[in-house]
Amino acid sequence: MMKIFKYLFLLIILGLASCAFAPPFMSYYVGDDIYQYFLSPSEWNAKNSKAKLDVTYRTGPNLTTPATVNISFYGNKERPKNVSSASLHGAGVDCPLENIKIILVNDEKKEYRITSQADRDVFIALLNAEPITLTAEVDGVSYTYTPHKFFKKLKKQFLSEISVY
Repeated sequence: MMKIFKYLFLLIILGLASCAFAPPFMSYYVGDDIYQYFLSPSEWNAKNSKAKLDVTYRTGPNLTTPATVNISFYGNKERPKNVSSASLHGAGVDCPLENIKIILVNDEKKEYRITSQADRDVFIALLNAEPITLTAEVDGVSYTYTPHKFFKKLKKQFLSEISVY
């Protein structure tokens, strides 16, 4: 019985360690010279608000699909009820997020998750700009979010990866 507990403990430790070393983004070959990238969620903070942002992006010949930008907004005391606009900004590059749709509402986590689209070329220009901010109107209040340092590392690795293709 003790061996089972030791084995189970080792599996739990290895599982936690693998999460800590998960890649910041994943890439998949979709077919027809198309690659899809998933940029892991990164934290963004504003005064009295926080958000997590993740991105799905495809590269390939003659591809015009927009980047998909998903953002979870979190409330301090209660869940946000509406996000009326969102946009990314960086060193003179404005990247409005369009076609905003709700994909998750979680009262327990005080989470309001949206999905949106960004012009693919503007999005790449934005990632090359510094500093980057996210502005959003949440429940009628305008917030300016700044990314956690993890996002800088993430975008650098992503830009390096897609420059190969």
